[in-house]
Amino acid sequence: MPPDSMIERPDTRLSDPTPVLVQEVLRKLRDKERAAPARSVARTCPRIVTEFFDAALAHDFDTAHVLRGMLDAGVHADDIADAYVPAVARRLGCDWVDDRLSFARVTVAAGRLQSLLGRLAHPNDSIRSAHPGAPNVLLVSFEGDQHTLGWKLVSVQLRRRGAAAHAVLDIAPDAVADITEQVGFDLVLVSASRPQVLDQVARMVHALRARMIDVPPVVLGGIVVDLLDPDAARPDIAAVTNCLDRALSCRKRKSAPSLSARA
Repeated sequence: MPPDSMIERPDTRLSDPTPVLVQEVLRKLRDKERAAPARSVARTCPRIVTEFFDAALAHDFDTAHVLRGMLDAGVHADDIADAYVPAVARRLGCDWVDDRLSFARVTVAAGRLQSLLGRLAHPNDSIRSAHPGAPNVLLVSFEGDQHTLGWKLVSVQLRRRGAAAHAVLDIAPDAVADITEQVGFDLVLVSASRPQVLDQVARMVHALRARMIDVPPVVLGGIVVDLLDPDAARPDIAAVTNCLDRALSCRKRKSAPSLSARA
């Protein structure tokens, strides 16, 4: 298997869009009126966010041109991934909920953000070979979950921290167990937007325990973090968090090279 990869499955299928469900999730997040993470607020310029937002919606979007413009404006590549892409994604979601943008336009713009993240990931694709002791992480998005931008963002951040990131999308819990059984993953990160994911995680862990003695820790992240009771006990899950450093602290091996954000 290539070190940093997207694992393709022949039976993978894209689920139908679920605008009603996603709209409800976004409304719940908006109603909480939670402040954005301090790092994002400190690292974003409103003018550049607006320009980036407009570019993502423009008919003549050019990934290389937009990326070059932000870099020339003095925005660090790490901040584009960690602060500006999430800021634009949140704005797209809010405009959709408030009926200022259609589902189709938001979908296209989100795909462009994902494409730009792909460009940022290229310099780090060989990091696994440079650091053979780096954590080996599996990113999972279960079938029926529309959450592709989130895993792309996490994969870029993982590689920058020195980890090898492999992604499987729109996949059944038992199929995740099939893959994990064959590869020595140190951590399984599940990115989700729906509370129903807890049942899927339970099925996946049950299948893993039936096949493996040393099951890798499972960490749950994504929009679902804001929809779950933070105090509830979940024996199948090591942590429920959107903090990548906390997620990595749950991995099996602790002797990997330093996982600094600017690695």
